[in-house]
Amino acid sequence: MTAADSSGAVLVVDDEPQIRSVCQEALEKAGYEVVTAADGASGLQALEGRQFDAAVLDIVLPDTDGLQLLRAVRERDEDVVVVLVTGFATLDTAMEAVRLGAYEYVRKPFGASDLVRIIRRGLEGRRLKGRNEELLEELRRANEELLQQQEQLQERMRIATDDLTAFVELGRRLAEGGDLTQTLRAMLRAGMQITRARAAAVYRVHQQPPRLRGLVAEGMAERDVVGVQLPMGEGLLGRAAAGGAQIENDVLAGPIADDQHLSFLGVQSVLAAPLVCADVVVGVVAFFDQESGGFSEESMDLVRVLSSQAARVVEALAEADEDDRGEPDSGEFVDLTDLL
Repeated sequence: MTAADSSGAVLVVDDEPQIRSVCQEALEKAGYEVVTAADGASGLQALEGRQFDAAVLDIVLPDTDGLQLLRAVRERDEDVVVVLVTGFATLDTAMEAVRLGAYEYVRKPFGASDLVRIIRRGLEGRRLKGRNEELLEELRRANEELLQQQEQLQERMRIATDDLTAFVELGRRLAEGGDLTQTLRAMLRAGMQITRARAAAVYRVHQQPPRLRGLVAEGMAERDVVGVQLPMGEGLLGRAAAGGAQIENDVLAGPIADDQHLSFLGVQSVLAAPLVCADVVVGVVAFFDQESGGFSEESMDLVRVLSSQAARVVEALAEADEDDRGEPDSGEFVDLTDLL
């Protein structure tokens, strides 16, 4: 390492003026900023005034010993590179110095170049330790992000699997035929699953006079929907039927609050799709209260597929006798799994 690579502040505490002078001259020549002190009290005062990267401490001082000063340095910053200097080395003193975290332990007399080399090596180790800690923290954050992404991916896969299962089960139900009302309920349950809606309902169009009439509901009290009559072209559901277009709304946008039927149901968000059969609107399917507050574009696309099948069931119900409900020709239905 060259002098240009050296930087940092070094505290030198020694009661011998010559040693302080030699250390200061050598370290400043190597590129370090040096502060000197002749005793422990002056050394502590210097520590209070600023932060040091390294310290050269004499073991024997007039008012204290270097080990006490070492403790004070390490209390302020445990990464400071501390070099202890002594003229009377003992094994016990050396062991205590190591225990307290001293980087190096040297005996007087020592060469100025040796001191500079020790300080450089210690500060380079400190820099590498700091960089290693930074890299470990970056790795920890990256691992946390990876785990979060993995959990999110697993959740999306779970949801996609559940949605596919719902469509497969629904497709099987349509192929089997059976009770039309129960088939319609199965459609609503599948739709609630793929849209994450709390409830759903189907309304059928009656022409004389033109109106919507509640047909079936899931996730809410049927008495609040079944048999309820709504004017065509009025309210959010009536406009979906009259306009033949899908409508998505939430309570903050206003129309729900202005809609008497939806206000009575107490819903917060609505996705309403017209049921179109042979270019004629035969009803409306509505999904209420998406769990995250709003219906996604993907949910809307899936509801369009679902509504085309629901329209056939509603049309079949309209044609069937009220007391003897027939079954639709299963050949008219599209396998929903083919559309995924």
